[in-house]
Amino acid sequence: MHATVPTPAGPRLFLADVKGHGPEAAPLAAAVRTAFRDTAACQSDPARLAHTLDARLTPHLGEEDFITLLLADCRPDEIRLVNCGHPPPVRIGRRLTPLPPPHPSPPLGLGPAPRTQRLRLLPDQRLLLHTDGLTEARNPDGVPFPLDQRALNALRAPTLDQALDSLLDLLHQHTGRPTPTDDLTLLLFQPTPAASPSPPP
Repeated sequence: MHATVPTPAGPRLFLADVKGHGPEAAPLAAAVRTAFRDTAACQSDPARLAHTLDARLTPHLGEEDFITLLLADCRPDEIRLVNCGHPPPVRIGRRLTPLPPPHPSPPLGLGPAPRTQRLRLLPDQRLLLHTDGLTEARNPDGVPFPLDQRALNALRAPTLDQALDSLLDLLHQHTGRPTPTDDLTLLLFQPTPAASPSPPP
């Protein structure tokens, strides 16, 4: 699931994944969206926001439940990331570069210790945020989807929409299925000419 809210410093993106999928995960997913929308614009520090979300959502979690979380504050001069157990974003430039947090944190519900990671993107670079439905998608032989040269070429298509469409085409070719079997969310953005990252519609 994902959402975007405006803040005085710029848009704040939220990407999360709850354990399970389909109808059984729907109530928890709804609680996550509500918690983010209620608190995201009230907390300037994304790491503190992650703590706030953990405190608010923990009462909704069962003994084996957890929520992976990625927050991205898109400021004019940098992107501030907070990652709690979520697949790392991928920077798209001359190569694909995963950006794991320097200090990994467990997911929400498992004692997270969020810390802010700062990132700058050049005007010709892009950033891909995704759920594990991308990298854990497997072909009939059980091989995970590779972030290889073909994925790089897809993600460097002329427009963001074309890039995502090309990546999904590769994913479908890899799995041999027209739709993903797991929940999948992809967010791709890059700096505007004014150097302010702008997420796609």
